[in-house]
Amino acid sequence: MAVKLIVTDIDNTVFDWVTYYVRSFHALLNEVESITGIPYAQLASESRDAFTRHGSIEYPFLIQELPSVDRHYADDFDRMLAEAVDRGRKVFLKTAESLLVPYKGVRETLEEIRRRFPDVPLVALTDAPRYVAMWKLNKLGLLPYFTSVYGLADPRIPTCERNGRVKVDPEILLKHLQQSNFGFKGRIRILPDEYEKPGTRGLKTVLMDHNLDEDPAHRGTVMWIGDNLRKDVGLGERLGVRTAWAKYGVLMDQELYRLLHEFSPVANVHKNASFADGAPDAPQPTYSLEQFADLLKFLI
Repeated sequence: MAVKLIVTDIDNTVFDWVTYYVRSFHALLNEVESITGIPYAQLASESRDAFTRHGSIEYPFLIQELPSVDRHYADDFDRMLAEAVDRGRKVFLKTAESLLVPYKGVRETLEEIRRRFPDVPLVALTDAPRYVAMWKLNKLGLLPYFTSVYGLADPRIPTCERNGRVKVDPEILLKHLQQSNFGFKGRIRILPDEYEKPGTRGLKTVLMDHNLDEDPAHRGTVMWIGDNLRKDVGLGERLGVRTAWAKYGVLMDQELYRLLHEFSPVANVHKNASFADGAPDAPQPTYSLEQFADLLKFLI
């Protein structure tokens, strides 16, 4: 059947999230250690706890939420923001410059999809917070190719429990409060946290919004792309849509895996770093992609 809707995951599907994020966050923690003298291992452990509280490994206000950093600066928030937070953020972004890039052929493939199928919606569906997802797509230069972005709720702004002061630089705070869409003209949907994959409600919401949910026969016109067999392919299988497994997004670097474990909750490791699953009960995709460009072979 002719494709009527294309939905794709972002992380480890259109770009190498593991390499980008682990290397950048590792550099951030090293920078905070050099500024404050707080050991890296302690910062990593406290980061893991903070990510657990906030339900996302991409919580952008992490440094000012670490207890050891808070104790180090006491109530001198301005110094904390100017030193640990600002310098840590800049090191993260500097490291990310060469790493936050699309996989080979992704941009060209998205251009070809828009040329061949101008009336077919192209949707990004992610477990990342909406703002973080759109920031990444904008940095990747891929945001204009999409017609819709579906993500989770944006992170809450941290405040001091002692006096209620907002612990964010005013310029950064303004950017978050403005809910920047980066010039995006398409549909933006913020999903409840309980819609996170591998639950089906996020993808089902996409199908409902495009009138492809009621008749099961219509679901064969949907192409869903993701890197995780159990989380992505599995939910597509349960909803009866065509699935394309981005097998090139499977994590192979054991050093990155070790570093990720240092600061990530275990549940987040499995959500954000997929592995080749040879178990006989692993979900089987409709198609397997050696590279993103292979998707074009399966779109008619």
